[in-house]
Formats: sequence, C-alpha cells, structure tokens
Amino acid sequence: MTQPAGASAPTCPRHPDRVSYVRCQRCERPACPECQRPAAVGVLCVDCLKQAQSQARPMRSRLGFTMSAGPPLATFVLIGLNVAVFLLGPVLLGDAWPGAWALWPEATPIESAAFIDVGTEWYRWITAGFVHFGLWHIGMNMLALWQLGQSLEPALGRWRFVGLYAGSLLGSSAAVQIIGTGGQLTAVGGASGAIFGLLAAYGVVLKRLRLPYTSVLVIAAIFIGGPLVSELIPGFAFFSGLSWQGHLGGAVAGAIIMLAMFRGVDRREKATRAAT
Repeated sequence: MTQPAGASAPTCPRHPDRVSYVRCQRCERPACPECQRPAAVGVLCVDCLKQAQSQARPMRSRLGFTMSAGPPLATFVLIGLNVAVFLLGPVLLGDAWPGAWALWPEATPIESAAFIDVGTEWYRWITAGFVHFGLWHIGMNMLALWQLGQSLEPALGRWRFVGLYAGSLLGSSAAVQIIGTGGQLTAVGGASGAIFGLLAAYGVVLKRLRLPYTSVLVIAAIFIGGPLVSELIPGFAFFSGLSWQGHLGGAVAGAIIMLAMFRGVDRREKATRAAT
C-alpha cells in the first residue's frame, strides 16, 4: 500500500507525535505500540477495548452466578487477616490476647440464653472467627480455607463468597452462644466455624451439579460428631478442644445461605424463560 503524494503520515490520536501505520480493527484509527491491544483478530486500540469490555456480557459459572476473574483475592485477604491477627495479637495484648477477642459462652444452654444481650462486646461474634490458639490450629484452618476458597470464590463471585463466609462465621458464633460449652467455661475461637459453612455450601454445590458429595458428609460427621462424643464420653479425648457447636452452627448457616443463593438463581432463570 502506497501513501498518496502530499499526504501526511498517520499518527496515533492519543499520541499525535507518534507515527503509526497499524490501525485498530474496530475504529480503523492509527494506534501506536503503546495503544495497541491484541485481539482475537488483529489489533484494537485502548478506547475500543474499553468499550468492548463495558459492553461484554458477564460470564456466568455452571451454577448461574457471575464469575470473578483472576486469582481468588477474597480468599487471600481472609487468610491474610487471620495470619495478621495471629501475629499481631500477642504484640498488642500480650499472652492474654486470645481471651480478649474470643467468645466466652455460658457453660450451659439455659445460662447461654443471655446471648441475646451481647452488650458492649458484640465484636466477639466476629473477632472470635480470627482467633487461633496455636500454629497447628491456624495452619489446618488456613489450608482448608485455601482449598475451599479457590473452588468456591471463582464460581460464586467474590462478594457472594465473602457474604457466605461472613454469614457462616456469625452462624457459628450464634450456635456457640446458644448451645453453650457442655458445662465448661472456656474461650472459643477459630475460623473453623466459617470454614464448615464453606464446606456445607460446597456439599450443596456438588448436589446441585449431581456430583458425589459423600466425602463432604463424612468430613462434617467426623468433625461435628467426634468433638460431641469426646464431650459425652469421659476418656475419649481424641477430638477434645474442638467446638462441635461452632462447626454445626457454621455448617447450618452455610447450607442455608447457599440454598438461598440458588433460590435467587432459579427465580432469575425462570423470569428469563418467561420473557422469551
């Protein structure tokens, strides 16, 4: 292709001092190397790429939710918060820091009815989910959070995933306060309640997709039933120190939240079919 005599060299609209013979496949304007963006066919300029992205329909997962692109950032943030609290707690409050942020439910269910009056320490319902009592405790919980987060977050979307985690955490705290701790006044904390909410939600997802979910039920039965047996049978201490109340509350809350999310998907799909 030859340039007509006397015609000026094409320049990039965003950078008029740069000559470019490469044109955008969409608007056909010149685009310098800095403004060129590879496309499925040819090259797009920055402006056309932004316009195309704004007009693109959101991608939905097999579950019917808008997917989140890129790495599971919300999972990373939650892991970072748990680790930060574990590292900074002793620095800020000394050795007594777990008790300052953990839950202290009443020993029996009757006494624990006072959970309704959280007083000025309502924050414990949240902070307890970030309190861990040792390296093994936080290590196992963060490993489980990472495994479940990288599966659920992209499929649900970041904000739904965060909502699921937060709701499960609060459900876990509520169950601990309502049920009590089997006659012992003790501090309760850890991310396992929220993680059991994710686990229960994952089980609901597997059932929705008609995939095997027996392994999820087995894990839930072991880590909810095991601590309960340890509490009821003297000498059976293998699961002692684990809060079956928190695990159960988180699992129930997570399953309910996940079912509610699917209910919203079903309603939207039904409305879409009715409109077509």
